[in-house]
Amino acid sequence: MKLVLRPFSPANLVPHLRPVFGIRNYATQNSAGSTGSPGPSGSSGGPKRKAITPFSDTGFVPWKELSAAEKASRATQQSFNFGVVVLGVVMTGGVAYFLYQDVFSPDSKTAYFNRAVDRIKKDPQCLALLGESSKIIAHGEETSNRWRRARPLA
Repeated sequence: MKLVLRPFSPANLVPHLRPVFGIRNYATQNSAGSTGSPGPSGSSGGPKRKAITPFSDTGFVPWKELSAAEKASRATQQSFNFGVVVLGVVMTGGVAYFLYQDVFSPDSKTAYFNRAVDRIKKDPQCLALLGESSKIIAHGEETSNRWRRARPLA
């Protein structure tokens, strides 16, 4: 039995695969029979697109194809989105500022409290009255929150 080998080349596959790639199993907007490209409002015989409003704009229609009202609508939407982002950045900065001022700043109440506790743990008179410094625990002010007071310790 004689084995016949043919040389392989990608060009040999192209005629066999062409019918597979040429068949479309999906719908398209521009079929082969349509003429012209649709304008901003679809006036050249192509399919009409929906009008753009601040709530329905997805950004897929190019700027040059928009009417004046649609451009105003898109600008309004983009300005609102920018405002939301700026508001988020400002609020995040505000939270970071207050967190720094109340917790991490050297002049914060927390820093003063921690320095006072450290001084108490180092003072010999306080140690004589309160005991070893490792057993001294500082909790801060009592809270007026009833839920915190009623919480079990364990």
